[in-house]
Amino acid sequence: MTISIGELQKNISIIKNAKEPIIVIDKKSKKRIAVIEPIKDDDMDLFNELMRFDKKVDKEYSKKDFGNIYSSHLKAKYGLN
Repeated sequence: MTISIGELQKNISIIKNAKEPIIVIDKKSKKRIAVIEPIKDDDMDLFNELMRFDKKVDKEYSKKDFGNIYSSHLKAKYGLN
């Protein structure tokens, strides 16, 4: 589903009822701004893990930091070593 920022601001329930990823675009520049994916029930443990991640204000984070958490989540979920 593709949606403009204005439509999203007018009707936030679109996100609450989303069953598929939503691509947010800027109508003036015709550029994609964000992709919003609904959280599935089995993804809540990953979300909670990310929220417990020890955040330090003076440190910059990379994709590797996220990748480490995500890969440990997948290993636990699928019983991989």
